[in-house]
Amino acid sequence: MEKRVDSVVFRRMTYADFRHINKVGGEEEGGGGQSYIDFPTADIPLPRWFEFLGVNSDDGKVGPVWKFSINSLGLNSPIELKIYQRRKQSVCIASQKIHSRESNRVPSWHSDNGFPEDYNPDKQNLVIYIIRTKDREYWAGWFLQDQVPANWIGNKSLRRLFTEVAGYLKFRKNVFIETTNTKWPFYYDANTIINDIPTEEDIEDELVLEDTSPKLQELIDKNEQPKLRQRILKIRQRNSQIVINLKKLYKGHCQISGANLTFKKKNGEFYSELHHLIPLGEKGSDAYGNAIAVSPLIHRMLHYATVSKIDLSQINNRKLKIRINETDYEITWHPDHLKTVEKSLKD
Repeated sequence: MEKRVDSVVFRRMTYADFRHINKVGGEEEGGGGQSYIDFPTADIPLPRWFEFLGVNSDDGKVGPVWKFSINSLGLNSPIELKIYQRRKQSVCIASQKIHSRESNRVPSWHSDNGFPEDYNPDKQNLVIYIIRTKDREYWAGWFLQDQVPANWIGNKSLRRLFTEVAGYLKFRKNVFIETTNTKWPFYYDANTIINDIPTEEDIEDELVLEDTSPKLQELIDKNEQPKLRQRILKIRQRNSQIVINLKKLYKGHCQISGANLTFKKKNGEFYSELHHLIPLGEKGSDAYGNAIAVSPLIHRMLHYATVSKIDLSQINNRKLKIRINETDYEITWHPDHLKTVEKSLKD
């Protein structure tokens, strides 16, 4: 299955790390070795871990503790994984010692699934990595290569996996993975139609990243007019009547903030936008039951902030509690609008 990549954390395994998590109990005096895989905070600072795993973590003895579901490339075997700050200098993946009753080895990194049972650190480069996708799934993989093979697609960011001890990669441009590929899942050109259509975020990022000032200065110096560039975009047909009707029903007010975070247009009407609770790109329907009218600020928060799960079956007295960046809010439905939500739940 094709997935769009958001970010990656990776760690080159030292031979000491590798031996410790593979030791058999009683192999040497004093115990069987550590059970975790360390990631130095010098290479991946704590703020990057929060960005990668989210702010909704528990507090451990030293620092944050994250528990989440992780998949393994090429395998249908998700597990619940624990990552925590073991000490100030490191964040670690817990319970990776393979010969232990508490073992919770990531399946992708298990010898039963092809992970090396031994390797030569002087000549080989063993790297483990975790991918976060745009839909907030996590996928684990690994490779044993000292340089990028000729048939592996890579760019400047991905090449860091071969040259650095550990790191965090955040992708602004399109990068995809094929989740059935265990060797090297990364590529750049989408194979599915849905991922081939630029999203609003793609277009916004392109505009933000494009620094036009040197180009404009060059045009000024040469007294030239800017050239026009033609671009063809594939646009999904939208139900514009829903937008019109909901804005009219709520009189331009936001279903979460009322009139507090919006503004009046020149004609005196309040300005609002339509938000799909399940994004159209994730197979959400362009229907009344999946749409709410919100202010521009709330709309951006719903897309880019940390938002609690929205369960429409929990609507009570036309209201539903949600959390945005640890602040409590409520979505309120007009009775006529709520009827369409209730109907969609029955269907």
